[in-house]
Amino acid sequence: MRIAPLTGLRGIAAIAVLLYHIPHSPAFTAFHLTLFSRAYLAVDLFFVLSGFVISIGYYERVVKRPSVASYGDFLLNRMARVWPLHFIVALVFAARILLNVSGEQPVALTPANILTNLLMIQSWGWGTQALAGNSWSVSTELVAYLAYPLVALIAFSRLAWLQVAGAAALLVVVATLGHGAQGPLDVNDGNTILPVLRCLAGFSLGVIAYRLVSHPRIERLLGGEHGFIGSCALIVAALMIPRGDVVVALAFVPLVIACYYNGHTARALLANPVSFHLGLISYSIYLWHPLVRDVFARVMGIAHRHGVIGFDWAFYAGILVATWLICWASYLLIEVPGHRAIKKLERRFVPRPPLPFQQAAE
Repeated sequence: MRIAPLTGLRGIAAIAVLLYHIPHSPAFTAFHLTLFSRAYLAVDLFFVLSGFVISIGYYERVVKRPSVASYGDFLLNRMARVWPLHFIVALVFAARILLNVSGEQPVALTPANILTNLLMIQSWGWGTQALAGNSWSVSTELVAYLAYPLVALIAFSRLAWLQVAGAAALLVVVATLGHGAQGPLDVNDGNTILPVLRCLAGFSLGVIAYRLVSHPRIERLLGGEHGFIGSCALIVAALMIPRGDVVVALAFVPLVIACYYNGHTARALLANPVSFHLGLISYSIYLWHPLVRDVFARVMGIAHRHGVIGFDWAFYAGILVATWLICWASYLLIEVPGHRAIKKLERRFVPRPPLPFQQAAE
């Protein structure tokens, strides 16, 4: 089941990360936008969304009716969703390093880096580096997928409050250990397990959020127009707190719940054709945009050396258009076919576990 405002929210988050990262290239520092100076927190929104959306699709099958078959099917489905694009992006970034496409290559093609990236475990604290910088978060989500049944069992038990406290505590630990690049929670250092903890905290909060949506009081509080507008206002207020990254991450929970209720304002802003389209290609946007930025920065540098100046805005606009076109093609030609190919192999070699309604009918 796809809830359009949640898809659109993911698209807006991906664009926020893109606009945050473009000025990180020295060539585009003039295009820094204060509004997106803390958009690294959109990654924490991705983690919350992941726990929430996965629970929508898999809680009944994997947690309420657990079995080795259902758990294996869940893991295979998740890998079919994320691994094909991750694999292709890793290969392309490896080629970038070999060919020196962008002019600066901070990651070495060591056997350890290559192997862990292919297995999607590069950011588990081994000291290895992500070939595609943003893929660190995809790697940490694999830990969350493996732990999902346990996380969901606790979230739907009497110990749920302990999970909420634990997730908040993990965020505080990550934020206070001083590994943040641009802010307290901007932690993606592959030399520690802090990125994994950051992911698990957000993912756990997303699972908790799914439990809360069926509570009548929560629906009265966050349903309708007041819920969505109020949750957005809460995030704005949290962003005004100096070094208040943890508060912002916690504030993503009511926002996701409010989007689930599918109110008119949420649909107008997040379920319109543009936002929804960006949501569909958000995974590609997230992984591809640093390469597009760096290539355009290199081209702009060459143009400057040949006396072509005063058109930096055109290169910036070119990044946005090229990213959109590349990521749309990536979604259609890599994500969708890759998912279908893995699912086809599953149907051929692995019997699919029965769905809950099939079990009831039997």
